[in-house]
Amino acid sequence: MNDDSANEALELLKQEDMIYDSFVNDEDGWTVVYDEWYNQDHSNGGRYAYFAQPNQCEKIISHDEWDLRCDEGLPGFVVNRQNGEDILTYRRNNKAPEFEPLIIVQDFHGVEPNSLLLSEEFRLLMNLWQDPESGDFYMISDDDSKELTVRFTAEKVEIRTSILCCYQAARQLALVLVTDSVVYTQFRVPAESLQNLSFIKKTKDGLNRVSLSVVNDKTPGNGSCSRVLIKRILPPPPQEECGIWPFENKQKKYLEFIIGEDKYGHPIEYTCDPDKLANYFGKNPDAPHYLTPVFFKKDVLQRYYDDSKLYSVSDGYLACARKWRVQIDNNNLNVVSVFLGDIGRYIPSGHRQHWLSYNVPPIYSMSESGIRRSFLGQFVESDNPEHQFKHKYSELQKVWEQAWGWRLHREPAKQDAGAIKRLRVPLNEIEAEFKQQLLNLALVLVDLLNEKSIVKQCPEAKDEKGGISKLEYFLKHYSYPHVERDISVLRTVQTMRSRIAAHASGSNGQKYLDEQLNGKTTQEYFVLLLEKVVTMLDSLIAFAVDKAEQSKT
Repeated sequence: MNDDSANEALELLKQEDMIYDSFVNDEDGWTVVYDEWYNQDHSNGGRYAYFAQPNQCEKIISHDEWDLRCDEGLPGFVVNRQNGEDILTYRRNNKAPEFEPLIIVQDFHGVEPNSLLLSEEFRLLMNLWQDPESGDFYMISDDDSKELTVRFTAEKVEIRTSILCCYQAARQLALVLVTDSVVYTQFRVPAESLQNLSFIKKTKDGLNRVSLSVVNDKTPGNGSCSRVLIKRILPPPPQEECGIWPFENKQKKYLEFIIGEDKYGHPIEYTCDPDKLANYFGKNPDAPHYLTPVFFKKDVLQRYYDDSKLYSVSDGYLACARKWRVQIDNNNLNVVSVFLGDIGRYIPSGHRQHWLSYNVPPIYSMSESGIRRSFLGQFVESDNPEHQFKHKYSELQKVWEQAWGWRLHREPAKQDAGAIKRLRVPLNEIEAEFKQQLLNLALVLVDLLNEKSIVKQCPEAKDEKGGISKLEYFLKHYSYPHVERDISVLRTVQTMRSRIAAHASGSNGQKYLDEQLNGKTTQEYFVLLLEKVVTMLDSLIAFAVDKAEQSKT
């Protein structure tokens, strides 16, 4: 808006938009906690947020000064006079305990740009991760995604309102939002028109104060100006709403899962809330037991397999880094089962809807190894060839290095690092799933063969084409007894990858696939292929162990 007339200048001086924006600051999910602006010859100002003890609210609203400026609340010495003497005391916050900064301005006095720092206690209590590139802060959500929580844009800092409320609840601190804005007009408004513009208003609840002062510039020929100072106090929510231990259960949502069927085939469902389930000590005797198995389609694990940087699916467990871990029975090739109580206790609430969508009636049973582990306390190996493969593959690298001084398979490069974690028996009969597992299997078994070390150990193998042929020559040279059998397995893996998975297979490829499947499903075929691979790995392990023993004698 221009201020070429008295009416236009008066509208600018009222600063109604500034007042409105200040009162809706926290209503779009974000709260501006720091901002500053300077428009030459027109306006300047800023916004600032800080924390205060609730007993300071009356004092804050009683006057038009800032109780905590953006350059206060810093570590340093303070001097108090007691009994006629100056007492020097060091404090982490020179305005404590009444006030605490949320954003700290570290001033380098023009030598270097100032830094805007987020309160360390805030970021630690809310467990925020800072992106080193943008400087923004993220909360690791219950579903393990990174949720933008604090964003820095130019001279502005915004924080998610809900996170501020959680922090307030935990600390039982009031949040004070201050806006200080000055506007100048080129037009000099007649003095009589300014008489009724200035005001001071406070709300009845004692939590808001707006003070507008409008004057003409004392310098003749200059225009008019106004200053509005707005203070808003947001009291802390009840402490149990903070969502931080031991109050986190207040925010958990427990879904109901299928645990049985009636005689008409209707599902019987029950909550996964562990506090509402029975146990062996007489708790909730009329409820299903905590250890009631709940069954899911194997596809439920796909999101975890495919995000191998974050999740690991191992024999009997699903884990998200070191954030959470749940015991599962994944030894059954048809389904996955989890105890009803474990769903509520260990699977985050943000994941439970995902699991619910794959929930099936209990027409299956737990695997034998799952039963023996969970109820008999026995340590038994998995019958699942995926788990056997991963265990044997890892063991082979260790014993081979002990025997020969180098790994049979190289450590995967960065882009392939998660291939063995993603490898599994196909979760379904979808073509893409089958092809992807053929690619993963060929990568870890064939592509990662340590050709350089094979040739270094056995130079005669250097003229052989490809890693499989080099390994074949090496094994024959050292009298390995199962060369033909195991090289055939590796060539099958290689051929299935090249003819079926890596390219459009066409009619010839389909014919070859049909011959390989021989009436079996892709899951059944892959299981048989893995079993042959496990047999090969067992033999290679024994071969390497014998070599290591011979080296000792």
